[in-house]
Amino acid sequence: MSNYYGNYNRKKKGSALQTVVCILLVIILLGVIAGGIFVGVKSEGFRNWDYFKGEQTEQVVPEEGSGVTDGEGNELESGMSYEMPASMVYAVPTAQSTTAADGVTVTATVLPETAINKNVTWSLAFADASASWAQGKTVTDYVTVTADAENSREATVVCKQAFGEQIVLTAASVADPSKTATCTIDYLQSILSYAVKIGDLALNMGPSAMEHITKSNISVDIANDDTSNGGMISIDCTFSETYTIATEDTMVKKVSFFNDDEAYPEKPYFTNRIDYGAGSSTEYHCDSIEDAEGKTLYFDRRMFDEYNFWVEGTSFATGELVQRKTYFKDLSTDKLAEYFDPDDGIYANQTLWTVKCWIVTDYQRIEGWTDIVFSAIDGQQDVQSIHLDQDSITFTESVNE
Repeated sequence: MSNYYGNYNRKKKGSALQTVVCILLVIILLGVIAGGIFVGVKSEGFRNWDYFKGEQTEQVVPEEGSGVTDGEGNELESGMSYEMPASMVYAVPTAQSTTAADGVTVTATVLPETAINKNVTWSLAFADASASWAQGKTVTDYVTVTADAENSREATVVCKQAFGEQIVLTAASVADPSKTATCTIDYLQSILSYAVKIGDLALNMGPSAMEHITKSNISVDIANDDTSNGGMISIDCTFSETYTIATEDTMVKKVSFFNDDEAYPEKPYFTNRIDYGAGSSTEYHCDSIEDAEGKTLYFDRRMFDEYNFWVEGTSFATGELVQRKTYFKDLSTDKLAEYFDPDDGIYANQTLWTVKCWIVTDYQRIEGWTDIVFSAIDGQQDVQSIHLDQDSITFTESVNE
């Protein structure tokens, strides 16, 4: 009897242990599955691993908004009342604002709180009426202030158009006009237009990165290295002429040329890799151009050297790894034509670089995009005539048998 119960207890303990192990295995399996789902979601289907690279830096730039701020850079909007700031800055007329189209309401604080008469009057004047820009002009053609009918301490300020001399808004006590509070009002310089140029060549910049991106068709001279087809890369801006605060000296601008076929795999980039299977492939390369403003780019043979154009073939056809890299700077004109001829070139009409330009001021953010596409080649010699040298012609008598 004792043996029976001993065996029974051992079996029971063994069964319980197996149950615990099974439960632990199930928990671990569920954890692995949950972890896989989490990783899959965060990596966007195991394609984007930025989430797992730590904190990602991102350029923070101001977005267009009300078009008017206080001296601390805080946006002011219609429908709210603000304690009268020491300064206000307009970037657009009130009528063009997205969130302050009805003007900005400010409130003058009258102290002490126990004052019997807290009424105020409002006025506007040029900070320097003798300034050349202000002479002969009426301040209310540019900025107006309208006191609230029921509470004179509140007033609505409206900017009607750009102005070139600082304006001072004054709230004066009715009980004692010598007691005043003032707010200076300025107008920001703005960018009216811009152009990205390579020498005298202006690129065809557009607003979109992918869907409707514009193209800049380029002709490349494949025979010469001393052409004027290109030059220094620059960003040229046209600025407004009427303002009190210049932004030209404080703006941030940048242009870069990139050919990231991983970021935009659907683009027909020159740098795309071609895989033939069985370990064989052909890879084309040219350098990206980061922070390109001030650098030079000529669309002739110099380009192939300065920006490291090469093609590398990899093959296992013989059972051994064979790699061969060819630099475009060393290729003949005829060989370059095989690659870039617009009619039957291997890489005719493909994107060499995508160009991105962005310009940021205190109020504006401008982005522009274009694809640089090789659409024509220069430097090939056309056949001018066919000449037959008669002195080299030899006639032989035929023999009839």
